Amino acid sequence: MKGWLKAGLIGGAALSVLHLLNLIPLMGTFALVCCCIIMLAYVLICGGAGALAAHWLPAPRDAGTAAGQGALAGGLAGLIGGAVNAVVMLIQSAMTDSTEVISQLPPEMLDAMREAGITTDVLESSTGVLGGLLGGGCCCLAGVIVALALGAIGGAIWAAVRPNE
Repeated sequence: MKGWLKAGLIGGAALSVLHLLNLIPLMGTFALVCCCIIMLAYVLICGGAGALAAHWLPAPRDAGTAAGQGALAGGLAGLIGGAVNAVVMLIQSAMTDSTEVISQLPPEMLDAMREAGITTDVLESSTGVLGGLLGGGCCCLAGVIVALALGAIGGAIWAAVRPNE
């Protein structure tokens, strides 16, 4: 098995666990701290997958090849993690009652949305299964693009720091 594939699968498993941890309900300031930690962990996992792919390249390593292998590993990790996140978002959106969500919005916000031409029908369609599919798909695509870049950076840094080991 190629090094980038192994590194990508390891990174994908780690990202999947990270996305499943998002199912734990959090409140208040603690949620903000956890969100920042999760974002930092995402960066470290994708960059780490790229560095791991570069580590498994035969020595001497050049930064260009290592960045390419790192991008493949990071992209695979992002794709696996994004797919898991899309499924989680789809399940969460299917279980969400849109009328309950809309009833919790402040009246001023609802008035401002009506003035802007946004009806409650639009809000109801965005909180259901279609909203989950669109949100999960967009997050998955954006996550893969970011993971590609982070994996390439991790691979290039590893090759620059340890070219002959």
